[in-house]
Amino acid sequence: MLNDLLDALAGQDLGVVLPLLLVFLTLDASVGIGLITPGDGLLLVAGATADSPGEALALIGAGLVACFAGASGGHWLGRRYGSRLRHGRLGRRVGERRWARAERLFERSGWALALAYFLPVLHALTPAVAGTVGMPYRRFMPWAMLGSAAWVSTYVTLGALAGQVVRQHAEWLLPVLAAAVVVVVGITAAVRRAVSGGRAPRRRSASRPPR
Repeated sequence: MLNDLLDALAGQDLGVVLPLLLVFLTLDASVGIGLITPGDGLLLVAGATADSPGEALALIGAGLVACFAGASGGHWLGRRYGSRLRHGRLGRRVGERRWARAERLFERSGWALALAYFLPVLHALTPAVAGTVGMPYRRFMPWAMLGSAAWVSTYVTLGALAGQVVRQHAEWLLPVLAAAVVVVVGITAAVRRAVSGGRAPRRRSASRPPR
């Protein structure tokens, strides 16, 4: 069944996969779809549909456009409705602990904001938190785009490699899936240690995010 699913996905036209990727990743960081369905899996699946390096590059390009739109929208929503988002129904479902974790990223360097893209759920909150704490758009977006470029490229490429291997060796499906899961879990764990293990600077006002 899994092999049939992969074959069905691989058979999808790029004109179908690209719009889906654009819509999902735009909503991921702007209205919080990533809080329910993390984008990591979507990027892996989208990458697995690529039949050539050109298609993989097209998917990466679409992902970057979508991340730019999503981060921009999330930042605006945070600036405009930050308190209501955090304390509203959806914000309460997310949980104060997760909001606080996202907020603590702004006590560290900009690299923590970039690396947050590799942390499921958390990266969907950072644009809104950036707007809420008053981090200027022109300071936030370079770090957001650096992180999204690394995130999208890594997982689309990983998915493309896995898809190519399985299409040539169908009997390797389960080992390849297991290896992909191990790689994703390993990346997430390493990034979480890097982000939480760094030494936070002295306490500062939430209205003065890192430069």
